[in-house]
Amino acid sequence: MPTNPSLKPVDVGVLLHLYLNPGASYGALAEGLGVSKSSAHASVARLVRSGLASEVGRAGVRVAPGPTREFLQFGVPYAFPVETVPKARGIPTGFSAPPLQGSAPVGDVPLVWPSTLGNSMGKGVRPLVPAAADISFRDPRLYRLLALVDALRVGDAREREVARELIAESLGAPKT
Repeated sequence: MPTNPSLKPVDVGVLLHLYLNPGASYGALAEGLGVSKSSAHASVARLVRSGLASEVGRAGVRVAPGPTREFLQFGVPYAFPVETVPKARGIPTGFSAPPLQGSAPVGDVPLVWPSTLGNSMGKGVRPLVPAAADISFRDPRLYRLLALVDALRVGDAREREVARELIAESLGAPKT
């Protein structure tokens, strides 16, 4: 029995990566998220125990779309509250990232994942996945979903509603 069965922030990234890349190997998962293979394996085990995914033999791991959508939209903001720093240079996220860019009221400080890889200045948001800034350049689909999840974690009611709809759409589900 594992000593810490609770989900971790990186598990959100693993869940989204598995959804976008069905049948991905642990090696591909680790490489895509910038984690070790053992971390990827432990994350998948936590996701399976939580009911967000299931193992399907040689086919790998299958994400449960309904529970995943509910967890992203309503659980993640409470399970993984946002941690911010007042000013940082980095990669746009939340309402400052491409899916929601321009949806924030004029004058709102942009949100960024602190990183030397980015050129935007704004309020720093600690990403759920440590390699999020790098992912933003390598995997636009995963970047989009991670940024939408951040909008759920830090956005106002209107931004959260738009993010919920875009996540539902991205996961092939009816809008909520």
